[in-house]
Amino acid sequence: MNDPTLKKDPIGFDIAVGVALAAAYRGLFLLLAPRVIDSADSIQYIEVARHFAAGDFVGFYARIPLLYPALCAFLSFFVNDFEWAGIAVSLVASSLLVVPVYLIARDMQGRRMARVATLIVVIWPWLVDYGCRVAPEALASLFWFSGIYFLVLALRRGHIWTILAPVTFFALHLTRPEGTILMLAAPLIALILLDRRDDEIRPWRLAPVALISMFLLAVYAMYMMEVTGEPTLNSRMPDTQTAVLHTLFRQGEAFIRTFIKLFGEVLPTMLGPYLLLFAGVGLFVPSYLRRDLRLELVLVSFAILQFAAAVYSTFPEPRYIMPVTIAAILWSSRGLLLVADQAHRLKQWRALRAAPVGLLVLMMLLGLAVNVVPHYLGRMSYQPVEYKIAGRWMKENLEPGLIMSRKPQVGFYADMPTTGPEPTDTIDQILKRAKEAGAKYLVVDERYSTGMIPALKPLLVPENAPSALKLLKDNLSPYRQARIVIYAFKDADTGRGGRL
Repeated sequence: MNDPTLKKDPIGFDIAVGVALAAAYRGLFLLLAPRVIDSADSIQYIEVARHFAAGDFVGFYARIPLLYPALCAFLSFFVNDFEWAGIAVSLVASSLLVVPVYLIARDMQGRRMARVATLIVVIWPWLVDYGCRVAPEALASLFWFSGIYFLVLALRRGHIWTILAPVTFFALHLTRPEGTILMLAAPLIALILLDRRDDEIRPWRLAPVALISMFLLAVYAMYMMEVTGEPTLNSRMPDTQTAVLHTLFRQGEAFIRTFIKLFGEVLPTMLGPYLLLFAGVGLFVPSYLRRDLRLELVLVSFAILQFAAAVYSTFPEPRYIMPVTIAAILWSSRGLLLVADQAHRLKQWRALRAAPVGLLVLMMLLGLAVNVVPHYLGRMSYQPVEYKIAGRWMKENLEPGLIMSRKPQVGFYADMPTTGPEPTDTIDQILKRAKEAGAKYLVVDERYSTGMIPALKPLLVPENAPSALKLLKDNLSPYRQARIVIYAFKDADTGRGGRL
């Protein structure tokens, strides 16, 4: 308790403040910003969570990593709502992300860099938003950085870290599909840390890390044998021969397009020119302080592997490279400090020492306001609130039935199944498809579906609807640019008074 080192460098205090600020900031955002499930994947996670909550641990959709829905199922017993349970998991994970980021940054170059990195994690709009979603990205990011930190400690200190490292990477494997690759690669990447000049390094410590990893994966494969009938480690990973053929011959062009999109557009957009500039400074400019270059190389290696996995998916989505952008934030933090210290050394610029970080905070606060304020000004929110409104209206006012819609979120809130028309369908083909499927309702939304299926666009104006459709509601959306219209198929049995 009287250790002067702890007084000079209160790690626990910094982390506690960072976690508290992150949780409070995300809680405030959750209260102010309209929240709605905005992806089909979120619905699938909730469906798996419902299986788990009902005690079904073998009949779920095996392509969905199971840890996030398992945590949602557990919390659903306390909040009695799967959507809010999923949001709670993300919020807690996003707040705790402060811990490994702070510790890694501190090992890279001291407490000041760690505090700046923590500040960015607390207020960065992308992390705040994903920390309030029904999605596993916040949880995966927590395990991603925790696993790396524990892996470094396992090799440098041993003891309990040789157990925590593989267990954490196994949790990542259970959270995101690419977690399997990262877990398998972890012992190999850890070889970067080997240094003859470092007496604390013990290469043999990698053995228990690898053995525990193999044991955990073997147990998981046996479990998946019960679920799918095959002892697979990852339902989304093809065998080696299929992967090579897929990579070289079938999807080569798609990989190139995805790489260009992620590297040239998505990553710069997520970081923004300001953070991107300082990331370059932090990565390449020499420092007056000693850097842990081997730790930085480990971080870069995992980031490259994560980026490669995102390219392999052929989906250039921001969520797939979230850990990469968080890693870049660490070097941005260092770059911000280097520039601030340079200004401090020049007498005429000393007053601007706080400018780099201060300007960053201002921009991030404005960025978050852009996500919150438009809704209160009557402008269209980036969240499809109209889906929730329409779905809840259908649940309260209509008999259950199959909904024809490209957006399953409407069906989720209506507690009804959905089926979607094809993008090339004409209105006659849509009517025929609905009759064959036994659909009762058609939901036309302006935000996405009419752009995807041109035949639906005229139906935004009820007067253009064919005689086979009966208008039920067309004034639910709070946004003029995101109309949503609900029809019933006249030859469908509504369950209330016979056929329409």
